[in-house]
Amino acid sequence: MQEYTGLKYERIGNGKRTIVFVHYFGGDAGSWSWLAKRLGKKYTCIMLNLPGFGGTKPLAEPSIYGMAQYINVCIEELKLKDYILCGHSMGAKLVLYAAQIKNANLPKKILLIAPSPPTIENMSNDERKRMLNHPNRDEAANTVHGAKQKKMGKKRLLYAVNSQLRIEEETWKWWLHTGMNNNIAERIKGLDIPTDVIFSNDDPVISTEVIYNEVLPYIANPSTVALSKVGHLIPMEMPRRLARIIKKLHK
Repeated sequence: MQEYTGLKYERIGNGKRTIVFVHYFGGDAGSWSWLAKRLGKKYTCIMLNLPGFGGTKPLAEPSIYGMAQYINVCIEELKLKDYILCGHSMGAKLVLYAAQIKNANLPKKILLIAPSPPTIENMSNDERKRMLNHPNRDEAANTVHGAKQKKMGKKRLLYAVNSQLRIEEETWKWWLHTGMNNNIAERIKGLDIPTDVIFSNDDPVISTEVIYNEVLPYIANPSTVALSKVGHLIPMEMPRRLARIIKKLHK
């Protein structure tokens, strides 16, 4: 696939089951491509570009609600049924809210990977100030290196840096100032959809403590897969192993 297209979504595979993927803050649809290529025989992978990411038009006023609505509109436009909804980091918070506000045609399962908590994601003032220097290639590279634990190939590493640089400036500021601080925990408590949570004990961004104290208590009957020796960018750091895990979880 091209590095990025500016389209609302990308599609890989033609399997009988469909997974809708929502990327992390710093990523876009293409961030899933290494994983999706390993799932394409069994699944149809729909990888969304959220507004302001991957060259897409930003929302006039970004919000958790607006992003969640966008996810649901894409699902309806594609006429998807019996789909799995998957989110990574920021995307995980957004898919939970998208499922909560959807009135019909809910996902059959939800998959959260290294999820940003539905509560408030803590970030030091110094780190926020550093990240607000955007777009800046050196800082983007520092962010990627600070998030990963495993070696990534040159193509994946370059993609992770460039996808950050493509993010529209006001959308970038919105997540750092507002989105990550919006607490939706009480809103999603009534969400009764089977949910798998995949996380790493060695994640330098979202700690195991955050997973157990700020994520799992707000999800009804979650199942968990705890990894090690991998960082926050699980879909890009270990796409082959993650594909095997997903296939096993969703036989």
